Amino acid sequence: MKRSSPIRFLFTMALLFCFLPMARAHDIYFCGEKIPMDDKFVVNKLMNIIRQQFNYINFPALRKRINEHMPKVEEWLRATSLPQDFKYLAIVESGFKNDAQSGVGALGFWQLMKPTARDWGLSVDGPVDERTDFDKCTYAACLELARNYSQIRRSFGISSWVLTAAAFNVGVGQIKKTISRDGANYFTMRLNDETAAYVYKIIAIKELYEYPELYMKGFGYNVFTTPPDQKKTGDNSKTGSDLSGFGAMKVDVNAADGLHPENIKQGLKKNSSAVTEEAFYSITGKISGKYKKIADGDNIDIELDDDLNVTNRFFAKGSIIKGRAWIIDDRVMIDLGFDHDVILFDKNDVKGIPLKKVKNKLKVIIKISKDP
Repeated sequence: MKRSSPIRFLFTMALLFCFLPMARAHDIYFCGEKIPMDDKFVVNKLMNIIRQQFNYINFPALRKRINEHMPKVEEWLRATSLPQDFKYLAIVESGFKNDAQSGVGALGFWQLMKPTARDWGLSVDGPVDERTDFDKCTYAACLELARNYSQIRRSFGISSWVLTAAAFNVGVGQIKKTISRDGANYFTMRLNDETAAYVYKIIAIKELYEYPELYMKGFGYNVFTTPPDQKKTGDNSKTGSDLSGFGAMKVDVNAADGLHPENIKQGLKKNSSAVTEEAFYSITGKISGKYKKIADGDNIDIELDDDLNVTNRFFAKGSIIKGRAWIIDDRVMIDLGFDHDVILFDKNDVKGIPLKKVKNKLKVIIKISKDP
């Protein structure tokens, strides 16, 4: 893999930081696997891809599809004991478009090829192609991810969700050949251009979806604010999938190495969280001051109920720390200036604060990384 020269790297990073001042090397995880952000090449490539994906993730139509389908994908991932970070794979594959079709014949939300879909019992040759059935294709995609993970582990004795994701793009056979030739580090493998960027794209979407406020200030405006006529309406409480009956789905497990999520559930569960609660500890605080109308970029003061010690900085109980507010989907996300290491949640353990509930003395939860 060709790497940038030191001079080119420094020049590129200087340009990037003009736009993304918070885009420094920090701990980033995918399915619990730590991404090597101490590698300058990885940082350079990931920051470039984050910039490329920045406006894409904000398209109102895409955000509407994400709000509609993401809860159902999360439910399927829980049901099959797969890591939740795989929900971002479908955004990269199709942008949650059911009618998306590639030039090589992949179709649907998960861009399944016909042989893969047939392996998991989907009908693809009749009048109805079941790759466009959300529940059936999502279940098949989960089974395919589980099979890839299991085959890589059996063949090489390694457990890697990063390689599992790459195999979903290029095929597990090709990934196994590449491991035999280059070793098991995705970030140094010699891969085709699409697959070499594939995991980076998934991580970029995850970063922008989970931590948008960290990447916004350099652009000078909030591209994540949905226009008023595009705002989500209605009750989304009924968006979940009906999983009943799918345990008996007609899948030829013998043709698929005898793999079913239930067979490897225990092995998968221990790796199934991208950022586990154990990685953070929590303290409490409260909003300090009155805020009648909050605009993007406004400062919000947080009074600490406990001591805060992070990244060689100490703030005693009772101290006031300032955060920068960004309004995203009617919630106020507050960047406290500690990157991923300190994140603010409401009392219901949801990131950010509902816009209409920001008031003086409002209780908040502050989660701090145990290994900043």
